[in-house]
Amino acid sequence: MSHGAPQHIWIAEPSSKETWWSRYDAVLADKVGYQSRKVIDADASFIVERCILVNAPPPAVDEERSGERRGVVMGAVQSGKTASMLAVVAKSLDAGLDAIVVLGGTRTALWLQTWERLLDQLDTFTDRHLRRVMLPVSDPNSIVDGAPGPGLYTLTEQQANRALSNHRPIIFVAMKQVSHLERVARTLREVVYPVVERLDRPFHLLVIDDEADDSSIAEADLAAGASLQERQVPRRIVDLWESRKNPGRTAIAQLRATYLAYTATPQANFLQDPSNPLAPTDFVVCLRTPGSHGDDKKREPSFKVHEGVPGWYTGGDAYYKSPLGSIPLCVPIDSVPEEDRLPNAIRGFLVASAVRLARDSGAVGPTKAATHVYGSALEAKAAAGPVMSMLVHPSAALDAHFDTAARILEWSSGLPPGDGTLLIANGRLNLGTAGIVRDMDEHPDRWATWLTNYEQANQVVAAQEGVTPVWPDLDWDHVRVRIVNDLIPATKVAVINSDQRSADRPVFEPSRIEDGWRVAPNQSTIFVSGNVMSRGLTLEGLSTTLFTRSTDDPASDTQMQMQRWFGYRGSYIDVCRVLMPASQLKLFEEYHETDLALRVQVLDAMSEDEPAPPTVLQSRAFKATAKVRGTRGRGLWPGPTPFMTWLNPPLTDIENQHVVRDVFMEPATSVGGLPRTRGLLLHRTLTLTETADLLDQLTYPAVGDGAVDPEADARWKTVERVAGLAPTDPLFPVFRMRLDTEPSSWGVESPSNLAAYLRFWALALERRVMATFSTDEPPQRWSLLDLAVRGDEQPRFRVGLRFGSGDKVVEGPLSELPHSVYGMQRRDDGSRLWSRWGARTDHGGAIWGDEFFDCYPTAVLPNLTPSGARERGSDGLLLFNVIERTGGGVSIAPALNIPVGGPDQVHAVKA
Repeated sequence: MSHGAPQHIWIAEPSSKETWWSRYDAVLADKVGYQSRKVIDADASFIVERCILVNAPPPAVDEERSGERRGVVMGAVQSGKTASMLAVVAKSLDAGLDAIVVLGGTRTALWLQTWERLLDQLDTFTDRHLRRVMLPVSDPNSIVDGAPGPGLYTLTEQQANRALSNHRPIIFVAMKQVSHLERVARTLREVVYPVVERLDRPFHLLVIDDEADDSSIAEADLAAGASLQERQVPRRIVDLWESRKNPGRTAIAQLRATYLAYTATPQANFLQDPSNPLAPTDFVVCLRTPGSHGDDKKREPSFKVHEGVPGWYTGGDAYYKSPLGSIPLCVPIDSVPEEDRLPNAIRGFLVASAVRLARDSGAVGPTKAATHVYGSALEAKAAAGPVMSMLVHPSAALDAHFDTAARILEWSSGLPPGDGTLLIANGRLNLGTAGIVRDMDEHPDRWATWLTNYEQANQVVAAQEGVTPVWPDLDWDHVRVRIVNDLIPATKVAVINSDQRSADRPVFEPSRIEDGWRVAPNQSTIFVSGNVMSRGLTLEGLSTTLFTRSTDDPASDTQMQMQRWFGYRGSYIDVCRVLMPASQLKLFEEYHETDLALRVQVLDAMSEDEPAPPTVLQSRAFKATAKVRGTRGRGLWPGPTPFMTWLNPPLTDIENQHVVRDVFMEPATSVGGLPRTRGLLLHRTLTLTETADLLDQLTYPAVGDGAVDPEADARWKTVERVAGLAPTDPLFPVFRMRLDTEPSSWGVESPSNLAAYLRFWALALERRVMATFSTDEPPQRWSLLDLAVRGDEQPRFRVGLRFGSGDKVVEGPLSELPHSVYGMQRRDDGSRLWSRWGARTDHGGAIWGDEFFDCYPTAVLPNLTPSGARERGSDGLLLFNVIERTGGGVSIAPALNIPVGGPDQVHAVKA
């Protein structure tokens, strides 16, 4: 990967004083605060100048180049990735790019949403037809079942020639679907590229792939359950700039192509094989989000905004780190009777909606507003008040969505089971009143509790800096009247899924009719949905979410996309709630930590000219992605009893024997045994870092070319980045393998790797390392632990020297010890032991051996976990085994017994 300096060698300069960016910046000024707008500007400039325009000379000048660059832009769920995409499009057009293809998602609704936003917010010049060629050439709303019409992406040779001759860019907004991509590629290949060759001029194509982890992973890496669409789309994307006859290079010599993959969940993108044509090999970028902390002048995940809570991106930090203190936004529902979980959520939604409506003193409410026709969209919006939405996510099964919708209608109307299905069939989808009024009469406390909870949350929010949501003068009686009169009659139930019975995509803007404007069709709506709502579509005004979906094999990227409650909800965050089982909430909290750890790595990489690919993290409870085949988790914890089986030749091992001799020149106790002494046990115990330093003194010189284990080096550098470990820190670097190390000695059990793990433990006691879990049984999130207690419980290590039944060592460093040393007779293949810990025997009914060498003197084992590991708070053991070698001499084989309670970090890798 490379983030080089921009080279404007063949990019045309914009000729107009009014630029694409200046027009779009004016639109942003009405939507986001000044600081957020400046960060969007800065991040887009970085992408254009450091990623798109780098090494810009055309391939015809430098035939060694493929003419292709590809990378990832990582956003956050519901954080405004489209705003960044449009900013990049604007700045790319100003820089003179010749063609831009925006892939607007795999579903029609998302594609249309992207197309409409581009037209409304970016393509705003009055003389736009003279400034660009825009495709589709007709309204995409006219397509049927996602299939493109014959002229949707059509361009004539004359139009292409005129556009290129006048430096007029060609802009495509296409759906990421096979037939759409084939038509775009045909237009480029059969019309545009021949004109470019005839004009013999450089041509730069930018392809922006929205939701790039969805249907953009190469077929060779896709998991077995991938659909035909998912398998075919990646190749069709590459067809936009490559010829299948000459893969790896652009279709014509004059063409330069940049592939920009936008996604909030890039786990699969990073884990696919780097040789795949859409893998991010050239650059990585992370977008920043506004919030309660951070510096907008630094590359940090978030930046503090002056306007306060209304300007926040309310994502994982808001929902899972409890900025409201004792008023959590995520509420476990385990203690709520199952039959009351759905009614309880609806109560919360209606009370929240009443509070929001009361804040808007100029609104008459959605019920009254729905009966009027207004002269403008603004008048209709002002009269109806805020858009109010609730989401129920019960399952991936389509029938479960309709069953849930039927239950809502039955409960609200006071109808018996089964009648809700009839209401849906007859298109009667508004909430009923009778059942809700009865529930208010029978359970007023359940409704009033929500009002009290929201008021308490408002008081906490009011203590934040900047503008905060006001609390209206309300009591339960007022709220009840508003719910019954102003909300219930106007609130609909809508099922959004791929079933033909489901509703159309949500519409949150007033609708135009012949004689004026009516309020938005989805002004107040309870949505029931599953996977369709998990990708791209935004629910405006979402305050209440009931998430009861569960899975036996969770993948963080898939479930993170389901967090539709994320977004810019600061203006009413005090009444936002997510209700879900505690086990699911725990998963979402852990997803957030691994996501933040990935984000930190990408931000660090942006400051480097040759950034290392980021490491995707997961945990023992979930995997990073289910999209890429052969993905597994690899922990940093080497297990409780790692044993180094690689043996230096005796003469090469002399340096290690010097290390051991120097240690046991200190006072040590003989460990008795029959027929002779088992070995020595050092009087002094070592700290984590002292043990690590001792292990790092051991060397395994290469017979031929030596090197540092690159996989281990990358793993521990990830720890340093995620932990924010500075080069000046005494624990830096964590991994200290020597440059000439024998490759055969690499691995999890190498002394250098074991030393790195112990340093990791030491640094994790000083700071809360993200995406880290304890090795307790069961594991716990490191961020939730009391580090002072963990510090008191950290192990010290006993150090032992294990003798055997072999010959006495009569030469070499070990012969200089004041104790007779005897070698252990163990089988090996010449360079590696066949087995690890030995001497397992019965000790009063318990079978144990050298892994408890330090317990031989007392015959008392430390407290053990159910799996047989040393319990947290126990001492550890470093044991040097003296191995007798065939042909004479000995070699040292170190081993550790590590108590649980230390840190672990699980890295996603391909098997």
